[in-house]
Amino acid sequence: MRNEVSYYPEIQAFIEAQLRSDFLVSNHRELFVYWGIGELKTNLQRIINENQDNCSCATKFAERVPALSLDIFALITDGVKFELLILEIKRVKSAGLSEWSQLVGYCLVSGAKYGLLVNVDNGGSPRLTQMLQMENHISHIKTQVKDESREHMLGFMQWNSLTHNFEYSNLGSIKSLSELSKKLALEF
Repeated sequence: MRNEVSYYPEIQAFIEAQLRSDFLVSNHRELFVYWGIGELKTNLQRIINENQDNCSCATKFAERVPALSLDIFALITDGVKFELLILEIKRVKSAGLSEWSQLVGYCLVSGAKYGLLVNVDNGGSPRLTQMLQMENHISHIKTQVKDESREHMLGFMQWNSLTHNFEYSNLGSIKSLSELSKKLALEF
């Protein structure tokens, strides 16, 4: 039986293809997507060092971001601006509040605007599902850090390991990869 880490490459590839395609259609220019697995700060600095032309816009962010151990993250940039997407990948019978809280915490601490909780081959617990349906503020979080307003938009999806595709649960502020792509396109 495969563990959650073994799904990272196929999930990454699927998301990247969707984001690049949607961005190219909507903005008529290229979007660069760089992936990291594990510790955020060190991997961000590595990505920036290896891709100076496209990623130097994230240098100050990478200097101040804390060292967090993440499943997967993506630095998404057009070379001038950037956004960070955090993916929390689980392979559990039903993802619940503890998995959701982990994603929320990572997004708040890192300052990442976008986050997805992805459960492989299973959905969310009844309690998490109900909360995400009824309580929009737990998936669209607004914070104030010093004089800076921050916004965090989160979603919950399932990865089908047989079809190698996402199954959308319509839970959270980001209900699909197409919706994520549209939100990202508006950032650039």
